[in-house]
Amino acid sequence: MGCWVAAFVGECARENYESLRDTGEFWVSSPRTPIRRAATGDSVLLYMAGEGFIGEAVVASAARAPHDEMQWSGSTPTLGLLLRDLRPFAASVTYKFPQKGPHPVLGFHRYALTGGFTSLSEEGLREVLDLAAGKGHPEEEGSSEQAPNPAPVRKPVEPAPAYEVRPARPVNEKSSFEKRVAGQHAKGEGRKRAALWTLAEMGAQAVGWKSGEKHARRKVRDAERTWIAGGTAEEKVGVGLEALREHGYYVFHDVQLPGIGNVDHVALGPHGFFGIETKSQRGRVSASDNRLLLNGRSPEKDFVSQAWRGCYRLKEILGSEVTPFLCFTEAFVEGRVFVKGVRVLPLDWLKEEILRGEVLHDSHKVAIAVNAVGAATGCYPSAGPRARS
Repeated sequence: MGCWVAAFVGECARENYESLRDTGEFWVSSPRTPIRRAATGDSVLLYMAGEGFIGEAVVASAARAPHDEMQWSGSTPTLGLLLRDLRPFAASVTYKFPQKGPHPVLGFHRYALTGGFTSLSEEGLREVLDLAAGKGHPEEEGSSEQAPNPAPVRKPVEPAPAYEVRPARPVNEKSSFEKRVAGQHAKGEGRKRAALWTLAEMGAQAVGWKSGEKHARRKVRDAERTWIAGGTAEEKVGVGLEALREHGYYVFHDVQLPGIGNVDHVALGPHGFFGIETKSQRGRVSASDNRLLLNGRSPEKDFVSQAWRGCYRLKEILGSEVTPFLCFTEAFVEGRVFVKGVRVLPLDWLKEEILRGEVLHDSHKVAIAVNAVGAATGCYPSAGPRARS
């Protein structure tokens, strides 16, 4: 018997889980997952990104291609399974697998954001089920009796934390921690690209290659318009976030998340945890039918999904909710815009919106969160709390 984990990730994770409960179908968008190896009768644990393991099921069919009648939200699927005997846990189970076995050390946090289906050992399956049994199981619909446990309950294994909290390190210590400046990565990348394409333009001009010269010149302008302009916008937001220090906030800039990319800014403080994506586009920003519009059209990239990806990963690192913001420094934002749970706003409103956060964290939890981000990313906060003058 094989043992597997089916992971729900992304902004439509909860909706896709509900679809599985209605249809019994689980789909993945990446053909690189081992879903083809799943066989009828294999056991499956259900994993919700940011929460933990939320249920179990059994494979009812071999992997197959999508059909026209399927209902799915998010990325276009490529392969799927039919699952049966789905049973939700009474409460989500957080569990860090030991390093032995074919399962990732981080309890699928890293893998779940790049795939959606992976194998695990039979021992790992039993330990998660035992933890779930220790929390009890929900009653079956229409029944007043609690569903029986599938197996004798062993002594529950204490779940390990999803990350290792390390002491904060001094900024001047020679270590893997780095204090990054707002716009540092974008401006550096933009200057590098502009310099390389300028050399290419000079080379094309020297040999008389007109089309190559025009192409290189266009690439130089693109680097200046996107990367360097984006870095300048991040610098403006970084200056604005400095004002949060007197309200007990720690601010990170250009937080690198392996497999995801980077989050332009992260603010951790008493009114909540926030991931902020900065955009330098000009024009008018609005929303229609839960879609972000720039000058009446969809942007060239999916800014909303970009904001959510970073926050989902941060949520797994912190074990707490992270609110996504999309901040435009040059565009006019039409009123209070929300798109798929992402707050879209101009720079002038950013500080006020963060301080309006309804979640309250004490200083100890904020300090733990700061250490957790540092331990997971190697990024040191560029700004910390300061006393009001």
